[in-house]
Amino acid sequence: MNPLKKKTLSPKFSELLEKLNKASEKKQMSLLLDHPWDEPTENAWLKKRENISIYGTPYYDLASEEERRLLSVYETGSWWYTFIVFENLVSEYYMKIVNHGSLKRFPEVVKYIHHFCKEEIVHAMVFRKAMNYFNISPFPMPLNLKEIYSHNASMSEFPLKAIYLTILIEWLAENNAMEDCNSKDISKLSRAVAVEHHKEEARHIEWGKNMIREFIDVVPEFLDEAKQITAPMLRSMLDMSVSSIMVYSRVGFKDKAFRNYKDLIPTVLHSENRKRINSKIMAPMMRYFVEIGVCTTGNMPVWKENGFEKDAEDAISYFTKKSESEKDIDNVMDKKFE
Repeated sequence: MNPLKKKTLSPKFSELLEKLNKASEKKQMSLLLDHPWDEPTENAWLKKRENISIYGTPYYDLASEEERRLLSVYETGSWWYTFIVFENLVSEYYMKIVNHGSLKRFPEVVKYIHHFCKEEIVHAMVFRKAMNYFNISPFPMPLNLKEIYSHNASMSEFPLKAIYLTILIEWLAENNAMEDCNSKDISKLSRAVAVEHHKEEARHIEWGKNMIREFIDVVPEFLDEAKQITAPMLRSMLDMSVSSIMVYSRVGFKDKAFRNYKDLIPTVLHSENRKRINSKIMAPMMRYFVEIGVCTTGNMPVWKENGFEKDAEDAISYFTKKSESEKDIDNVMDKKFE
């Protein structure tokens, strides 16, 4: 018998679904009311200075102050456009899941997916409006994002893999955005876009994490595949989020060193500053991978090969010291930002 046919939701997950559905019914992001759309745009920084890609590298000193500021604008705009593409794909795909009927035995899950999709549609509209506000034209679609969906977002009896990949991308993107934009020193509008988005994305991420926890045992092939695909996918997404030839071209750096991409890109990706930021982004995710069995001492080579050896070791070490009574320190909905 198909194990899904006898599956019932755990009390813990049912309680979470009730909480998530009530939260979405109580308050969802408004395109018009939740952001300071009348804020001046002149000389605005859209992300923290220390998070622009060239910070902490020799290229920072080669750039003028205005070029650094423009880099903050176009790097944030590129990220906003990635969100637009991704959240449109998520909405399209999740409604296909609903219409396919593979989740119809779990009406509270389906109810939350409807909220999820509505919220993602508004998020994409906000990001598009923010790009227009700062006069940032669209960027090319990230090819790795397109490949992830074309290869993995197909209909199946139970699409656990696609839900997993979606939540990983959202979680990485959200951690990255909050690291970049949660600062009172940047544009109030840019900060509001990040913080208001986070309020709903935190719910989406916790739903996805718990969908995996809830259904991992009824999709036997899921874990073995996840052990192989997670590290390389996250490496690709992290690097894509940091450095973009298109962004550097739009800034129009005067120093010719910025046109030597063969040296520029590796320097940016492997800088100590970027490694520090990446470790903060990855830490809660790595602990989750250890918890669900995606990261183990047995598959350490794949994490090492993709540059996550220290992150994996730290996460495994955390669980050797964690007491059974300790709460989930990585519940995204509990995170407080300045």
